[in-house]
Amino acid sequence: MHKYLASLVLFLFPLVSVNAQDSLCAPSALREDLQFIRSQLFQAHANPFSQLTKEQYGKFLDSLEAGLTTPLTLTEFRDKATAALLPLDDEHAALTLIRPNADRKTVNWADSVATNISYRRYGNTGYIFARSFGTRGNQDLPVYERCIDSIFVLIKEDGVKRLLIDVSSNDGGASMVGNMLINRISGKPYKSYSMNWKRSDEYLAKITSWGFKDEAYQKAAPGEVLHAASRTVTPEDVPYRFKGKVIVLIGPHTFSSAILFATLVQDNKIAPLAGESPAAGHPTHFGEMYSVVLPHTGLQLRFGVKEWIRPAGRGAVNKLVPDFPCKLPADGDFSKLIKQLPW
Repeated sequence: MHKYLASLVLFLFPLVSVNAQDSLCAPSALREDLQFIRSQLFQAHANPFSQLTKEQYGKFLDSLEAGLTTPLTLTEFRDKATAALLPLDDEHAALTLIRPNADRKTVNWADSVATNISYRRYGNTGYIFARSFGTRGNQDLPVYERCIDSIFVLIKEDGVKRLLIDVSSNDGGASMVGNMLINRISGKPYKSYSMNWKRSDEYLAKITSWGFKDEAYQKAAPGEVLHAASRTVTPEDVPYRFKGKVIVLIGPHTFSSAILFATLVQDNKIAPLAGESPAAGHPTHFGEMYSVVLPHTGLQLRFGVKEWIRPAGRGAVNKLVPDFPCKLPADGDFSKLIKQLPW
């Protein structure tokens, strides 16, 4: 179990006021919130028992609960309760402090979708920098489509013979954006991810509140796992599809849907990968985020309700390994890297 505790990287954003963080919560309230976490994980997570059995996980949570004997601040409780998520082996899982209207501490690339994907030319090589696939909803997808189309028009006009697509610092967003890029570098059919989706009343209530309906999900019994097999995707005809050599660049900060994009490219032999392996994310992982607020402390719990399995299947090593390992340029000079790649 220790390897799971050591390998999971959680994303924690302490965005509450100092006074709120320093206020003390009674042990009884803390224990009830931990029990709430247990209930949510066991009932709604895609596969909470992938690393520990239900009995083992239950005993682990019992030991955490037994240690809550004194009042704690929100930050102290957050730090202790985060341990409850470690056996999930879910890289998206997190327990966060929230304050509405807080000053943003991190850049939200979803606020600038039109500039998330840019292009420049290095000699006879085109370079696409996809810094993010972030969106504020489906309404942003047409913006990406127009941006990507305009880029491939420029690529055609430039007459470049090689193309480097850089997702080395891309932390994800909408997987559809990655599919748009695939559609413009390959017209060959490719295999998609397969998916397991656990039915829960908790997540059903969430998607119903969004106005989203899925008849199969609604009819399934709580706890039932709906499976979507890998399918063959045939790219649509698009103008200005690039027909030269393509390499996709990955790095330590490649994450989430950017990993999905790179994995689809690699598993389907659409293009080779270069760079460095992601530090946290994995090709097969949990996704589609569900979040809920703990009743007493107001902390936000987040985890995945779907399990995404790479096209190569579970038998493949669950790590994104570049075909051409190389160090990313520390000075940001990609002209040197482009010359070093094995085109």
